[in-house]
Amino acid sequence: MAREVFYRQCRLVKRVETGELVLVSWIPEPYATVGRIVKLRENGTWDDGWVVLGAGTTRLPACEVPDFHALSKAHLRATGDDETASKN
Repeated sequence: MAREVFYRQCRLVKRVETGELVLVSWIPEPYATVGRIVKLRENGTWDDGWVVLGAGTTRLPACEVPDFHALSKAHLRATGDDETASKN
């Protein structure tokens, strides 16, 4: 049986030409160490160079990590702000 991986919410920063990008994301616990440089994947594309600025103390198994994309879509549908709703 595979070992369960826990996730921690982290604050991340990446230096870019025009300054810095900062975001908060749930990442696997083994990578949630302040100062660690990590790669993030979005839509199948990897983006290197993110530095962990801080890691929360709460640990969640993968099945409990919030899917903010799905939550956002549900909110937009519920409030009538969904772009696809205006096309119907």
